[in-house]
Amino acid sequence: MAWRDPIVNPLQASVHRRLDDLTRTFTSKDSGVDFAQHNGRLLVEALRTLLADHQVDATGHCALCHGRRSRLFGRRKSHLPCRAYLSAQLTLDAAPDTASDATAVLPVTRPHHHRRAKADLHFAS
Repeated sequence: MAWRDPIVNPLQASVHRRLDDLTRTFTSKDSGVDFAQHNGRLLVEALRTLLADHQVDATGHCALCHGRRSRLFGRRKSHLPCRAYLSAQLTLDAAPDTASDATAVLPVTRPHHHRRAKADLHFAS
């Protein structure tokens, strides 16, 4: 029996459940303007198409996200969730007021590189 990742499979289920909810919202009769409904359905289908490429195996490894890097230099496969599913989950579950914060441009910071202090060389003459 293959080991199943307890994070990845519920993450996938949650994303697809949310997409189903959005699809039902867009197809309901009292949902507003037809233009918004049509665009909403297109966005949901585009996201489903994108996520269809990110198939995870029984161990939760997404070959598209992690690629062949995990096999180089004897590295083990990472048990991190698929980046596409994780991003979709975080974005779909974001509150409306925090969604604009997620798209805000963050200031670019440069990493601080600390130089190693040179050893004091005191020679006795």
